[in-house]
Amino acid sequence: MQQIVTQLLNDVLIMQERYESVKASGEDYDFYSTVVPFTTKIDQRLNTLLNRETQILQLQYMNKKKFDLLISNIESLSVECHFKRTSRKLFTEKVKAVQYDLSYIQRNGFSL
Repeated sequence: MQQIVTQLLNDVLIMQERYESVKASGEDYDFYSTVVPFTTKIDQRLNTLLNRETQILQLQYMNKKKFDLLISNIESLSVECHFKRTSRKLFTEKVKAVQYDLSYIQRNGFSL
């Protein structure tokens, strides 16, 4: 599980880079050539994480609602990072929440 969480944290960094790029250029990424393959990769990683949901929910500060929100935020960020119309404030808040929760899972995942 450690590896998948690390990969997701790295993916969030890529999302931030893509978001900054699209904001600077003012040009959206192509949906079919860029967005779909990226979100497909993210979905595969999330499925792996979902397979470990029972263990993750055993962590002291994780619950079903928080876990579902984490998954939802990652899914939406993987799309939103490719489009200039995405709100910077909402994007940044989601990124921080996702990074916090993934880091928490990563730090405490060995006790599962």
